Amino acid sequence: MKGICRNLERDKFVKQFQMFNKFLLVGVLLLPIFLLACSAKLGSIQTEDVDTLILQAEKAIKSAREVNAPSLAFEEFEQAETYLENAKDALNEHNGVEAIRFANQAITQARIARRKAVQNTMNAEFNATSLEKDALITELQKNIKTNKNRLMDLENRIQQFVETEKELQQNIRTLENEKRELANTERKHEQKVAELSETLKSIQAQSARSETEIRNYGNKVKDLSRKVDAAESMAKSESRQKRAAVAETESVKKQLREQANVYTKLLSEAKKRDVVAEHDEYIKQKKPKAYAFADQLQSNKPKRTGRTSLSTQQINAGKAALSKWEKAWSSKNVDAHLAFYSPNATVSKIIIKESKEHPTTLDRSLVETNLREMNAEPWKKTAELTEVEQESVIGTYRYLRLVSAAETEDDTALYYMWIREIWVHQVQGKWKINRETWQIYENIPDLGR
Repeated sequence: MKGICRNLERDKFVKQFQMFNKFLLVGVLLLPIFLLACSAKLGSIQTEDVDTLILQAEKAIKSAREVNAPSLAFEEFEQAETYLENAKDALNEHNGVEAIRFANQAITQARIARRKAVQNTMNAEFNATSLEKDALITELQKNIKTNKNRLMDLENRIQQFVETEKELQQNIRTLENEKRELANTERKHEQKVAELSETLKSIQAQSARSETEIRNYGNKVKDLSRKVDAAESMAKSESRQKRAAVAETESVKKQLREQANVYTKLLSEAKKRDVVAEHDEYIKQKKPKAYAFADQLQSNKPKRTGRTSLSTQQINAGKAALSKWEKAWSSKNVDAHLAFYSPNATVSKIIIKESKEHPTTLDRSLVETNLREMNAEPWKKTAELTEVEQESVIGTYRYLRLVSAAETEDDTALYYMWIREIWVHQVQGKWKINRETWQIYENIPDLGR
């Protein structure tokens, strides 16, 4: 459409130029007649008048030459020079009328040549501009197509991230259930081990007593054997006593064997405590997936292009502003902290609870209220990252706050994790925050980051 409009404007200009040339040519043809008519009234033509016209013709030819008329309007320029020579020849022959006529024709042709040269130059520039704009349009169309392809690719990747997030959420829930079950099992095992330890102590004491009794019984058996030869009248009685002693000894030995089996079972039960170590190893193996889940929950995060128009000096100034901003926060100076925000700054606040996101948008007044409430809590900075994007310097800070301490060595401490992403750019020579994103994770374990 723009190309059609440019062609219409060019055609309109050409028609106007052609009409002007026609009127100018008619004027040139009528001028000698007018001069002849006037000469009849004014008498003979003066040499000074002819010289003046010839001088004007020379100036007109010079003006046409300055716009490159010899190349861009060759025929008209050549005719102008020819008419000028004819005018000079007529002047030398004292033919005033012809000199005036040729001089006026030279002026007319020189002006026509100049206008034509200017028009040709304008046409050439116009065509070059049109080609340049056409090339730009083609490039823009190509970029649009490329961006559409990138958008489709990003949508596919987002879908993949959503599916991965669901899988990670399920894995985390499974891990939490398994951990609770293991903790309950461990407490039961510890209670049972304590009970078995008491039983084992009792068995060990009984075993010691049984061994002493066996030795005593053995001595009695030997004594009874010697007495067998002493008196036959007491043989039956002594034999019964011997058999009773042996029977009692066998009973004690049987009891010892049973107690040994119980002791072996107790030791086997005690080995089950190794399950706790296996559980800890299992948690270590699952930590990378939990890290990935925490990294992928980056909702409403502005896209990055990886390009910047900032100089090294500007980037360093932006980083220095972020450092002062964070120092004011850590030193509990909320007023100095808020001074870095522009009047129209907004904050995207996203609370992640039980793997679900709850986003809200805060204006300047709500930002101040929330920051004062958050600053009253004991946050600890655990990570810091700085990057550059277009006209902004971006700082990402991670803070932790303990909300539920571990009561025993088997419990897990729970934290609030607050990730702040700050965009600062230069406004009238000062670096101000114009955008910030909060991600607050509730009741999660410390993943060691």
